[in-house]
Amino acid sequence: MQTSLIIINFVKNYRMKKVLFIFQIIIKFLLIFLAVFIWMRYLIKELWLSILVALSITFAIDFLSRFIFKKISKRKEMKVQEKEEAEDLFLSIATQEKPLDFFFKLAKTRHENSVKKKSHIIIDHGEDGKVILYPFLSFEPLNANDIAQIINIIQKEKCQKLVIICGEIDKSAPSFAKNFDLKITLLDKFATYMNLYKEYNLYPEKTLKYKKEKSLAFKELVAFSFNRARTKGYLLSALILFLSSLIIRPSIYYCIVASLLLVFAVISYSNPRYNVKTSSEIL
Repeated sequence: MQTSLIIINFVKNYRMKKVLFIFQIIIKFLLIFLAVFIWMRYLIKELWLSILVALSITFAIDFLSRFIFKKISKRKEMKVQEKEEAEDLFLSIATQEKPLDFFFKLAKTRHENSVKKKSHIIIDHGEDGKVILYPFLSFEPLNANDIAQIINIIQKEKCQKLVIICGEIDKSAPSFAKNFDLKITLLDKFATYMNLYKEYNLYPEKTLKYKKEKSLAFKELVAFSFNRARTKGYLLSALILFLSSLIIRPSIYYCIVASLLLVFAVISYSNPRYNVKTSSEIL
């Protein structure tokens, strides 16, 4: 009996979500149509022709927007996820008791002639020389003074290349690194993620995770302005201009204002970024 009730509720929720999704698509289509129609009404004298052209353009915009924004959103989502992952992994590895063990393991996956020292790892390429991997796991940006100290530590190794891993890189560091005979490569936490972890397909254990910072005041203002609750106001204002365009041809001023109002209505209604649901139930 309980199982059947769960199935019924699931089906009802699924249908409701599907109906709401279709309704959202229709509303978005209508908003785009109104914005396009106002401009077509301004440019074309015949009412029926302006409606026909507006419908054609609306279908084209709707199709292209779905195709383009779907790809863009996927790319942005991946970049954001990778950035957050890089930050979390650096926080985790920097707070481990023996972080050098992980980098030694990473080096050994492709370079058997790797040796672990107290503060760094030496990778011997034979005739091609030696490469030193130096993890500078500080939460302060790597600066010129830090590079000088690292050079002083490894100067007896006689390496041809030095790779320094760090969290952030100070502006003075890249230019200062060019003053030495050996080749120095600086990798911040994001470059380390892309060029080492992802490249070698080996990631440190994630033991900690950064807490997301509170939104800035400007972002809060934008979120308030484009919240779904604002959709009604934008839409009503645009509809007034739309209805007046059915009687007389609108001026360029009304076209611009109505278009902006309808764009704001589309963003407010359909963009999930500004419509985050919050639960009032705590326990």
